[in-house]
Parts: sequence; C-alpha cells; structure tokens
Amino acid sequence: MVVVEGEERAYGEGENFVVPPGVPHEMWTEEAGTRMYWQIRPALKTEAFFETVWGLAEDGKTNERGVQNLLQVAIIFREYAGEFRLARPPWPVQRALFALLAPLGRLLGYKARYPERGG
Repeated sequence: MVVVEGEERAYGEGENFVVPPGVPHEMWTEEAGTRMYWQIRPALKTEAFFETVWGLAEDGKTNERGVQNLLQVAIIFREYAGEFRLARPPWPVQRALFALLAPLGRLLGYKARYPERGG
C-alpha cells in the first residue's frame, strides 16, 4: 500500500509510481515476500540509513512496530535529515526535539551509523 498526499492506493506487479520531492508518503506491505524495486534520486546517504534501521531491527533493537527508542530515532533522523524526515510532528518540532535528545542519546552510546553492520 502507498499513501501519497493523503491518497491511499495499492499497486500491482509491474506498476510504477513517483513521489515528488518533499511530499509526505507512507509505504507498507501486508504480504510476506513482497518485493519492490525502489529508487531514490539523488541517493545521498539512503543506503547507510536503511542499513542502520534494518540492522537495528534484525538485532531486536526496536519495539513491536519496528521502531527504535526515541533517543536512537533522534540521532538517526538528525544524521539522515537530507534523505528522510518523519511525516509528523512538523519538521520544526522534529528539529528542536531531536536537537535536544540526540546529545543525550550519544552520551548513552547510541549512534547514527553502525559500521559493523555496513552502515
């Protein structure tokens, strides 16, 4: 499923879609084994972002919804702000909140990249 600008749509095999830059969107699948060919241009640090978040999930460092704790999230999203932003809260709120939380997270040992995982 894909939600772009509030419109939800399911895509089938061979279908394509484009999300314009800066447009909030969500993507998920409810079927195991689903594959998707995804391009992000320019890629910037996208590969390192996914290696980090998927690696933390594989290591069991997420909650039941696959989300890391708030201190880890603050560090990750400050590091990868050029690639990804959360849809909510609003970006100015995220920047302020993460600017306060990220230093505390770093003091507690959280990192934006985990080189041992390739990120």
